[in-house]
Amino acid sequence: MLDFFKEVNLTCSNCGREIKENEPFTVTLKLPSKKKMPVGVLDKVLVKHAEKILCTQCQSVCV
Repeated sequence: MLDFFKEVNLTCSNCGREIKENEPFTVTLKLPSKKKMPVGVLDKVLVKHAEKILCTQCQSVCV
């Protein structure tokens, strides 16, 4: 139960920089089946299920 309240930090998959509150970012996800649909706090769901999380600087370089 304590893990639920633990703070999770989003970090860029490319450069490793921490993404701060109110900062835009890009996420790559695969659409899961209905049985495996992620539910929960957004940052925790993204850390667990995202293929890539990119900050705005890395996203502009990748495009």
